[in-house]
Amino acid sequence: MKMTALVCTRNRGDVVADSVRSILANDHPDFELVVVDQSTDDLTQSAIAEMRHDERLRYVRSSEKGLSNARNLGIGQAKSAIVAMTDDDCVVPTDWITRMERAFQNPESLSIVLGNVVAAAYDESKGFVPSYSQTTSFIARDLSGKHRIEGMAACMGMRVDAWRQLSGFDPMLGAGSVFHSADETDMIIRALLKGHHVMETPDVAVTHQGLRSWDHAESTVHNYLYGIGATIAKHTKLFNWSIVYVAMALAGRWVFKRPAMDYGFHPGRRVRLIGFLTGFRDGLFTPADRRTGHFVSPKARPS
Repeated sequence: MKMTALVCTRNRGDVVADSVRSILANDHPDFELVVVDQSTDDLTQSAIAEMRHDERLRYVRSSEKGLSNARNLGIGQAKSAIVAMTDDDCVVPTDWITRMERAFQNPESLSIVLGNVVAAAYDESKGFVPSYSQTTSFIARDLSGKHRIEGMAACMGMRVDAWRQLSGFDPMLGAGSVFHSADETDMIIRALLKGHHVMETPDVAVTHQGLRSWDHAESTVHNYLYGIGATIAKHTKLFNWSIVYVAMALAGRWVFKRPAMDYGFHPGRRVRLIGFLTGFRDGLFTPADRRTGHFVSPKARPS
């Protein structure tokens, strides 16, 4: 089976070359790599210039902003049935694509696979590296199983036909968007609502090298919960009442447990709650399209 790997980037010419190089070093016999570049400069293009001779690499320049827009553009150009995604500050092992393909051969009918995102070694005095890992595999067949799956799109595979059926990622969610994050969370929820199966597995993993400074610790946590709050609000507005399973799991985690994502530190309950409630409020006041399941962006609204 041909596979497609996807990396989306914006103004990260200093790190994206490592990600691209690690993917091109994969041992899978038949894959392509699509790089979607939303940069405002030419540093990314220059950083990967030495690899452009590789016929497996397709470089796509985009003037749009937002990670969801970039992912939608990249997946839309895929020449395969499955796309394996990672971030521009992640590196992958040589068998990453092969492992992702193998995960989709599970006896269950899977539309989405999420793997582990492991933090690279770093100097804790300088900052932190968000990560997410599980030790066992789990398949969610409906929204009642969502609380067992958090995942990060930094290690995510998706069937292209499912992506089309679900109208792609919501452009209002994810890095660089109005709601900052939760593009993968929203996609998982919409997939489960439509009857798709989603698996989380430690058998596929990437290494996250994205060091954040301690100055950005509180804003990182706030933005992550802000997007989740907006996502829960959207599905409440769309009368997807089974979203209550997700909301209850979040409440239980806030009261009794650590966050599912490992930030490299233990964020306080207050910043998490404020982020979630602010996002929920703003999500409630943002129109949503029942047909696509997306928020309606201001530029798309009729005047």
